[in-house]
Amino acid sequence: MGCFPHFVPLGSIRRAIRRAIRAAGRTLVVGGYRLLVAIGIASLVASTAGCYSYPARPLADVVPPAVVSVEITDSGRVALADQIGSEVKRIDGQVVQHSDTAFRVMVREVGFLNGLTNKWEGQEVTLRPLDVKSLSQRTYSRQRTVLAAIAVAGLAALAIITKGFGVLSSGDPSPDNPGEPPPET
Repeated sequence: MGCFPHFVPLGSIRRAIRRAIRAAGRTLVVGGYRLLVAIGIASLVASTAGCYSYPARPLADVVPPAVVSVEITDSGRVALADQIGSEVKRIDGQVVQHSDTAFRVMVREVGFLNGLTNKWEGQEVTLRPLDVKSLSQRTYSRQRTVLAAIAVAGLAALAIITKGFGVLSSGDPSPDNPGEPPPET
């Protein structure tokens, strides 16, 4: 009898195969859900937080509804003190009207000389060209957005892969029949 291989009952082989198929199925389902969630998160982040750049623009080139960041001059700080407050350094917002003598901005945020910022809820401020030290217009940057999307997708994929390998290597913590002993070898 020493020359013959040990006989393994067919029922235990079937149970082991069934257990392996169930564990693989659970792993695939969980991995699929994780992949869908990661793709959804990456898409949401890339679409809502697209990367923008703020190149400097001449005041004459800015037309509504451009989103701008305006650095204020010293004379502009004095002129805007009653409307916004003293020591205004920067105004961020959307241009709603533009003419040769002034332009109106629906303010979203105000930055002060002391480094503090203040969120606004769209109040309009009129700025004259002599109030403007520099003006930058927010423009969509396709290259930055693609790089950000690739980075987010890569991190999500890495998280999924490492989690997936953790599930495969650690095994299923809840076997089908916890009371059944392993097959004898």
